[in-house]
Amino acid sequence: MALPSRIYTDDLIDAIDDWQAGSRDKKRKAERLITVSKHLPANYRTPPRQVFRQVRANAQLGIGIAVDAIPDFVSSWTTSLKIAQRFRESDQDRTKVLMIFRRRPAEGDVILDLNAVYADPDFMVTVRAVAARLRRSFNGIERWQGTQQEVVLSETVIANDAIVSIGAFRDITDIVPTIGNRDPAAPSDAQILKELTGRLPTEHFWTSPASAATGIRAAGERIQGYLKDMQLWPEGI
Repeated sequence: MALPSRIYTDDLIDAIDDWQAGSRDKKRKAERLITVSKHLPANYRTPPRQVFRQVRANAQLGIGIAVDAIPDFVSSWTTSLKIAQRFRESDQDRTKVLMIFRRRPAEGDVILDLNAVYADPDFMVTVRAVAARLRRSFNGIERWQGTQQEVVLSETVIANDAIVSIGAFRDITDIVPTIGNRDPAAPSDAQILKELTGRLPTEHFWTSPASAATGIRAAGERIQGYLKDMQLWPEGI
């Protein structure tokens, strides 16, 4: 047991637990995780072929879509598309606009591959030994362990073509807001959504990458148009 205790230090275990416990104070948690995981062997930072992340649409994301450059800070991604899609499944979440990002990490992008951590059975043995010695609980680790197939990646800028699926919105105007008066002859939101996704607005779904690209392109154009109308769009772009 000497080797695991040297690799999985108390500080590293505590930082992983803190990271997995929730996203509050994310910047501080990320900086600490970077510092205390530097001693780990290279296989703990091997980039996977692709990873996914579910995000909830907001105004800042909309601006990023308009300029085709979405800033993303240090964050958790998953190697499983299905896990990314299931991340928010409550009725409240399903009324929001959700998007799936896909990223292909390069060398140096991986801060810590938690898949590699949890693949080593000595990690959980060490965690529980440390918990007993310190008389404390590591609730983030015990709750999630490796179930999220999680990889912590460095900050980056994401292009629109990295958005590979859109889902969970009720009406097409939830993602592409109506600007001006609607043409009475135009198809209804339900008809547009049915054609785009094959499902009705009341059905939970995730679009195909091709449909996502169509929706994102339309959303970007409408957001640009709105910003130009409001004289908030820089000249020459």
